[in-house]
Amino acid sequence: MADSFVVTSTETLSPANIKTQSIKQLDVVLEDLGSAQLTIDGFKLKDPVCNTKECVVSAAALMEAMDPSVDPCQDFYQFTCGGWLRKNSIPETSSRWGHFNILREQVTHLLKEVLTESNAMRDSKPVNNSRDMYKACMDTDAVEILGLTPLTEILDSYGRWPMTVSNWTADQFDWRSVSSSIRKNFGESFLFEVYNYLDWKDTNKSSIYVDQSGLGLPYSTLINAKSNSTAAVMKAYANYVIETAKAVRDTIQGGSNDSDITRQVEQMIDFQIELAKIQTKPEMRRNRTRMYNPMRLDALQRWTNVVHLTRSTNYVKIKWADYISDIYSVVNISVTENEQVVVTEPEFLRKLVRLLDQTSPRVIGMSSTWKNRQSTNILNCQANYIHWRLVMKAGDNTNQLMNSIAFKFWKVFYGASEPQPRWRFCVNKVANTLGFAVGTMYVERAFDEHAKKEAIEMIGHLKEAFSSLVEKSQWMDPETKIRALEKAAAMKEFVAYPDWILNKTQLTLAYEGVEINSNSHFENYLNVTRFLEYGEMKGLRLPTDRTTWVTFPSVVNAFYYFFYNSITFPAGILQPPFFGKGRLAALNYGGIGAVIGHEITHGFDDHGRQTDKDGRVNLWWTNQTLTKYLQGAQCFVEQYGNYTFPEFAGTEAFHINGIISQGENIADNGGVREAFLAYQNYVALNGREARLPGLEQYTPEQLFFISYGNIWCGKQTPQSLKQHILNGPHSPERYRVLGTLSNSVDFSRHFKCSKDSAMNRPNKCILW
Repeated sequence: MADSFVVTSTETLSPANIKTQSIKQLDVVLEDLGSAQLTIDGFKLKDPVCNTKECVVSAAALMEAMDPSVDPCQDFYQFTCGGWLRKNSIPETSSRWGHFNILREQVTHLLKEVLTESNAMRDSKPVNNSRDMYKACMDTDAVEILGLTPLTEILDSYGRWPMTVSNWTADQFDWRSVSSSIRKNFGESFLFEVYNYLDWKDTNKSSIYVDQSGLGLPYSTLINAKSNSTAAVMKAYANYVIETAKAVRDTIQGGSNDSDITRQVEQMIDFQIELAKIQTKPEMRRNRTRMYNPMRLDALQRWTNVVHLTRSTNYVKIKWADYISDIYSVVNISVTENEQVVVTEPEFLRKLVRLLDQTSPRVIGMSSTWKNRQSTNILNCQANYIHWRLVMKAGDNTNQLMNSIAFKFWKVFYGASEPQPRWRFCVNKVANTLGFAVGTMYVERAFDEHAKKEAIEMIGHLKEAFSSLVEKSQWMDPETKIRALEKAAAMKEFVAYPDWILNKTQLTLAYEGVEINSNSHFENYLNVTRFLEYGEMKGLRLPTDRTTWVTFPSVVNAFYYFFYNSITFPAGILQPPFFGKGRLAALNYGGIGAVIGHEITHGFDDHGRQTDKDGRVNLWWTNQTLTKYLQGAQCFVEQYGNYTFPEFAGTEAFHINGIISQGENIADNGGVREAFLAYQNYVALNGREARLPGLEQYTPEQLFFISYGNIWCGKQTPQSLKQHILNGPHSPERYRVLGTLSNSVDFSRHFKCSKDSAMNRPNKCILW
């Protein structure tokens, strides 16, 4: 029997007989018929039906997920995912569940199998090190014996955590030396960020950046910390800090009492809120040109000195050259006052300098609550905050008590009802650090090389489709079109895995210097963290290597890197429902094809349009075309900004943030449009595809859109959904389907949606 079966004659099979057959039995019936024209409920097939194993399996998966009772022109998400939503529940250890999560779970289970195997001489040192790291992480007896000691020793070396001791004095703590040390050893910055990356204006080299840092909690949570909508989260957060501080106090016998800890936690959280208030909000951080402010360190020094002198004479000056030089000294890189750095948020830095001034009760811009805390010592708050952020970062690598305390907070924040099992924590810890060694095992055990080859071919087809859309665009002038086409052509792709990881010698060299102790998980955590951070820091003086992979093979995701102008599709995502060998091309183009198109379009979203073919921040648009682009982007901002969530009515999470999510929304829309055009080109070259068994009523073109809708089937806890809306750059899954396809002329045409249907927006948002 051939791989596929074509029905061509006029003999009719009765609908009654068909409905009594399973998919497996139907295959036999079709085979016995030889040539026939199949009629189901009066519908006569003109297309062949694919009856290969892959087609039957993929058809069954789609049918199980769908709810055909729903009109696809009214709610396509419910149409494609209604069955899936009804049959699936969120696992107790998760806060969301969908195809991405399911694939990650499958990958994690496979990695667990290979990590629990015994070390072997045939394997490289990094592979065996990854197993040793996993073994040490799983040795909970050893972890419990060490307890908090490895962490408290670090805290002691930084002058001790004030709220955990009864005799803390300010002379024990210098925030500058502590911050630079934490940056060197943990790769973390808690007051302001110092890091190196490709220079935005010259991506052939790297520069040092000074930026605002993360806050430990999302910006939106801290800014709204006093509102009723965040009361439960902030209460849980305060308890998180209090219980953790008590655990540390009891371990070191620090002597502080419970009331002192509670008081200092309140003061520290107020300080954390003040840090949030002086930060530039996320909506304002989408303009790369505004954020590119190069200056020499001596100029930065003079500027911050002036800020200090507008205050009082009682301040602790930041000596920028010394501070940054100390950070890079661990990789033997010298930084002097002549070093040019990029200050991304000068206004934030100005306010931060004032906030760090020890004369803080008189600091301009402080809230009345803060000003009224006359007894508050800012240095104490700084020390408490920095120590807490370090504990928050490293605490999960200590004992079960610390993990249990943390879970109580994250349960309130994200909504998972049970903590994840230890083995999953350990697999993720190893995979997120020794990712290329782990990726080697994943590729060797589970990856089909055919997927890599076909994905590369599909990327070529998607690039061609994108270029075709650019050429046909009515809103771009010829000059801008040429530059857009040049950028698309220059876009470099990374697919599945880097070839060098399968070479034992090269893999060993890549991890040279990593030391793993099979008896100490915390020590391993420190070692691999430092190894990765030092590797990043060494890149400051090196020319840009545009062949470097910046993510790991087992990751289930896809990426566009603005300053490299590159797209990456790790091996982890090259599997069903995104891609499958032997499936209809319609399904693959609707799945991984839309993902590929999404990443290509990121090069031209509201962020990507600011960089050229070499990844440099460069306004390569003519004014006329840029004006039209901004109008098109605003259409997406307004469309998605009007999507609401009745369950959060009256809170800041009621609407999707159309500004923060615009890049992803533009990429979703462009990705589907490009993927469908690429699929049409595929059909033009290869001929019309077959239909799927059990889904014969749907054309291959309709199956393309069903495949796209299917990849976004998913659920979230209310807590997770709220945080997603407030802080995530992506729209929730439902609107990644409804928002995108309601803008698609191709979708409306192939599903014959009337002009007044919900899935056929009258004013469609279209850029790419």
